[in-house]
Amino acid sequence: MEGSTRIAFLSSLFFSFLFICDAVDTITVNTSLTDGNYVVSSGGTFQMGFFSPDNSNNRFLGIWYKQISVRTVVWVANRDTPFNDTSGALKLTEKGNLILVNSTNDVVIWSSNSTSVSTSPVVELLDSGNLVVRGTSDGNYIWQSFDNPT
Repeated sequence: MEGSTRIAFLSSLFFSFLFICDAVDTITVNTSLTDGNYVVSSGGTFQMGFFSPDNSNNRFLGIWYKQISVRTVVWVANRDTPFNDTSGALKLTEKGNLILVNSTNDVVIWSSNSTSVSTSPVVELLDSGNLVVRGTSDGNYIWQSFDNPT
């Protein structure tokens, strides 16, 4: 019986850890979003990550409703330049520019082309579906996906 209790405890701890990891809604300069990982808005409404449309090997970075069983994409970063493999990574530069690069970081596939500069920027996926880059000191938006519809 003691072994069963231990297994139940470890299982619940493991699933709690998975839930906590799934709830990440920000990216910082020191982190990146790679293919196979996701960012989820704080309320769990939207999810961002890499995906392939049906019957396609192309990979795109997009935002979709998390709770709807049929993936309903609402925004795509690299719609004109898809990846043909899983080498993509979304990164945030120190000046607050979002860049989508290949695995060797030598080709920028997409960029937010932000002209504003901020110290300690952070990327956040909001429950409205808006992906924003904001300064941590003032909270002002440097860039937002709502201004860049696809």
